[in-house]
Amino acid sequence: MTNGIVRKTCFTTFDGTLSLSTTHQRPDRFSHLESPDTTAHRIPRGGGYSYSASSFGESSLVQEMTCFNRFLEFNTQQATLKLEAGVSLIDLMEWALPRKLYFPVLPGYPLITVGGCVAADVHGKNPYIDGTFADWVNQLTVFHPQKGYQSCSREVNPNLFAMTCGGFGLTGIITDITLQLAELPSPAIALSRKSVHSLEEAQFELASSNADIAYSWHDATAGGNFGAGIVYTGHWTESTEQLKPMRFRPMTASTRAKLPLSAWNRVSARIANSAILLHNRLKSDVSVTGILDACFPFASNVYFHKLFGKTGLRESQFLVSEENVGQCAQALKELICETSAPTMMLSLKRFKGTQKSLSMSGTGYLVAIDCYRNAGTDVFFQRLDQLILEMGGQINLSKDSRVPPEIAALTVSGITDFKNNLFEYDPERIMRSELSARLGLL
Repeated sequence: MTNGIVRKTCFTTFDGTLSLSTTHQRPDRFSHLESPDTTAHRIPRGGGYSYSASSFGESSLVQEMTCFNRFLEFNTQQATLKLEAGVSLIDLMEWALPRKLYFPVLPGYPLITVGGCVAADVHGKNPYIDGTFADWVNQLTVFHPQKGYQSCSREVNPNLFAMTCGGFGLTGIITDITLQLAELPSPAIALSRKSVHSLEEAQFELASSNADIAYSWHDATAGGNFGAGIVYTGHWTESTEQLKPMRFRPMTASTRAKLPLSAWNRVSARIANSAILLHNRLKSDVSVTGILDACFPFASNVYFHKLFGKTGLRESQFLVSEENVGQCAQALKELICETSAPTMMLSLKRFKGTQKSLSMSGTGYLVAIDCYRNAGTDVFFQRLDQLILEMGGQINLSKDSRVPPEIAALTVSGITDFKNNLFEYDPERIMRSELSARLGLL
């Protein structure tokens, strides 16, 4: 339903591990956005693809911003685009590509909203070169029910700008964003695949690459095949090959969880990973693909996520320094094999970030681990938390729905400053979510 009416809705994190019912509004005009009680707790929501409950919370009105999806102003000389926060990434790219422009930082799914990307300060397929989403944001308008509409940038109201980028909606509702676009070198990407036998080998390949896209995939099941994987590197190419348009079926938290039980277990995970490795060896080392397919690889292949079923999955992403990544890879292998952890796949990216709020920041390697859920999942994640602490790692809060406050306090570099600034900016903490409650930001 699209209007200012408030109803009760059950929300679920995209990983399927947490659900709750709360009040919900999907405004399609500013009067609807402004109309609820200014003293009532609320939180903005975009497409709903966060693994953590950052866009809903108990006793908070969820204001879903997907109807605020207009393109507002384009500066042709500076290649800047002002748009509303509910514009999806696929709509942004389909607007930009015919104009020979693109946005360099694209997370994994095309229906994520631009506002959600700012709130989580997401990264794309090569954060070491492109940075994070906030690096390409020039200006924001933030609505707070007790402060009204506030414009902010690095030059104007910079503290609010810094808190809002990576602030998970806790400073207010982003209504519009001015993005810096980049010139499109080519509509095609030459995507190379190189087989590797270990995380250390993948790290070496990524460190020596100057590719426009660079990340790895690995078998993370316990056993002798752990770490075997593929390093993907992509370069712009002037290929004249006819590119197929990207096709995908929209997936939500509810459609992802249609299966009553998870199809993933130790046996099926090993079989699937072995099939991926074999398929890679049989394919050509280089293929030419469109930028959308290269940046949204899961969009057209939803089975990995859907096979987790209603049981859901657990994911952890963390940043570890270049000095510690080798030691971390070895310790991670030992931990997974020792505990027979329910891990499925693992990914590496080189990372460089500067935003200081609740998002990751710094230079190093991003490690992402996906697990199916069984009796050993939570035990493994508790051990993983300790390993991250020992390695001086930083956790990505948007990808982990269960990070306890004591771990977040030690693994999110900007959390103390963010909390102090937030409490000064909004003493009543009108904007609240399950994530902010769990982290003690109330």
